[in-house]
Amino acid sequence: MTPSLTRRRFLELGACSAAATALVNGACRGDRAEPVKLAVLTEAEYATTVAACDRILPRDEDPGASDLGVAAYIDHALATDLARLRDRFRAGLRALDAAAQQRAHVAFSGASATMRDNILDDWQDGSREQADFMRILMNLTLEGAFGDPSYGGNRGGRGWALIGFAPCEPRHHG
Repeated sequence: MTPSLTRRRFLELGACSAAATALVNGACRGDRAEPVKLAVLTEAEYATTVAACDRILPRDEDPGASDLGVAAYIDHALATDLARLRDRFRAGLRALDAAAQQRAHVAFSGASATMRDNILDDWQDGSREQADFMRILMNLTLEGAFGDPSYGGNRGGRGWALIGFAPCEPRHHG
């Protein structure tokens, strides 16, 4: 049996693959920080996305998902390259809100951090739809935190700094 992917294990495994993904996606394009203009998500869906991503990659002494622009990356990705996931992702957001309403009588974004953690933890081993949504959410969070900033995440390249990746540094020969 394959062990379930926890948020902690996700972060451990993500650092190496994130650096490789960043290289493949054109790490030398630069950072174009702009205000978030939602392309796909509603304000409520965006708030739920922010709240979920912040529990997967919370801020501590290092920047978290919000600091890195992960939700903006996800909104942009769902409008372009990952449009095929749009309906499934939005359905997952609605289900997160419904779960929080059922447990705490608030939207997911208004629930306590502990409540949000409990819901996300339950979903990792929950129904097929819940587990699929968690996999998508974790993957998109990783991409948004550590991918090329030109795609709307990894604000200021700070995700790269977290993993010690310095794109396009000149190499010193001999």
